[in-house]
Amino acid sequence: MAEETITFQLPVDREAIKEFALAVGEDNPIFFDPDAAKQAGLPDVAAPPTFTARQIFPVPRQEREQRLGANLDYKRVLHGEQEFIYKRLPVSGETLTGKMRIAKDFTKEGKRGGNMRFVTYESQFVDTEGEEVLTARYTLIETSKDADSG
Repeated sequence: MAEETITFQLPVDREAIKEFALAVGEDNPIFFDPDAAKQAGLPDVAAPPTFTARQIFPVPRQEREQRLGANLDYKRVLHGEQEFIYKRLPVSGETLTGKMRIAKDFTKEGKRGGNMRFVTYESQFVDTEGEEVLTARYTLIETSKDADSG
């Protein structure tokens, strides 16, 4: 039986922030330089806006599928949408607690026939005091099987 939520930890440290910022082409000094971050009113370097996409490391796809029970056929899955709703940016030195769930799961008919299934995963992240930091959502679309595939 599937679980309703998966709870996991997401460490936010300078090295992970630096690697991620470089990978996504960020050059804002608040993501690299503690002094620049402090001048901007932050306690330490901040994580770039999409940093929590790193949740794929503590909760890889196979584990997410098994525990939450979406049972998507990844040979037919497309990435549909992604959004991040921030209260504040995560900063170096904290560990966020994420709680992942399936927020939506529905099917609708495609324009070229067949059904498309939409599954939206939602992760809410809080800091060590339990204060909300952000909510991240991403939608995956499972397309229909080809008519010829049997």
